[in-house]
Amino acid sequence: MPLFYNPLEAAAHRLSLVPPMFDYFGALGVHAIVAAARLGLFDALRDGPLTGDELAAARGLDGRAARVLLDSLAALGYLRRRRGRYALTRASRRWLVTGSATSLLEGLTFWERTACVIWPETEKAVRDGTPPVPLYTLTEQDPELSRSFQAWTAALAGQQAPAAARAIPVPRHARRLLDVGGGHALYSVALLRRHPALRATVLDLPQALLSAAEHPRLTLRAGSFLDGDLGDGYDVVLLFNVIHLLDDAETAALLRRVSAALNPGGVVAIGDQFGDRLLPGRASRGLMRLLDLNYLVAGGGRVRAFSQVADLLREAGFERPRHRRPWRSPVTQLALARTPSRHVPRPAS
Repeated sequence: MPLFYNPLEAAAHRLSLVPPMFDYFGALGVHAIVAAARLGLFDALRDGPLTGDELAAARGLDGRAARVLLDSLAALGYLRRRRGRYALTRASRRWLVTGSATSLLEGLTFWERTACVIWPETEKAVRDGTPPVPLYTLTEQDPELSRSFQAWTAALAGQQAPAAARAIPVPRHARRLLDVGGGHALYSVALLRRHPALRATVLDLPQALLSAAEHPRLTLRAGSFLDGDLGDGYDVVLLFNVIHLLDDAETAALLRRVSAALNPGGVVAIGDQFGDRLLPGRASRGLMRLLDLNYLVAGGGRVRAFSQVADLLREAGFERPRHRRPWRSPVTQLALARTPSRHVPRPAS
């Protein structure tokens, strides 16, 4: 959780009276969260506050070392300490406890691997402009990493999918949906719940599909969306968190194939982050720039402006690209567009 400066701390930072150590300690904070989760500290507090000694005894930990970690988590806002007892905060109860619909616990392996394996390659990626090993290649070669990556994205989708499903203009007579790179399938499931006549197919790599949600009208199809057959006759195509790990040529080629796979008047919904549609504030700008760097290092991708995505959609034959920011979906925005409707001649009078 970000640390919020008080006015004196903010002034010291702006005047560079202190070194930029929060960046270093931010990385250490990731490891503190991962360690606490693996030690079962968050789950141990689900039923109520405990002292440091009680937690250490329950989890078989060194007492002093456990208190150091617990105090660090309290300073970061993941625990609350009162009269020597530690309790969960709203953030930790929502994101870091087993059984929560938005739990990140299974996704923490991906966090740790990213911090320790992928991000250290930033220098190389900047030197030659390409990632050492693209993320999709890494996840397909490593089942544990793939499960953790899908769990991380599913935790976010579990919060955002219902809002996104309400915002997507599914044609009235739609029957078939294709979820490209859909993995966990939560966006498809949210749409299936809203539209009883709809059937969905999720196309993704084999390891990604192992984490897919289940639904009686959902079909899983293993394959690569970059060069595999998409099929045709679809009324809706989803591209959630896909194009930010593709270069412009790959994105343009994929959008042309999506256009060909859609019926006339069909809808494409791109869920992603757009650099020209930021929430106000320095933190939002900083996060978007770091996401851009992250996508470069992880897959040679990028954060695009919505205007750039709209141009790519038009070039692929789509009409009326528009932007939507679904309520309760601050991380993932939508770019929506349609294929041209078939002209129906009027009967002779």
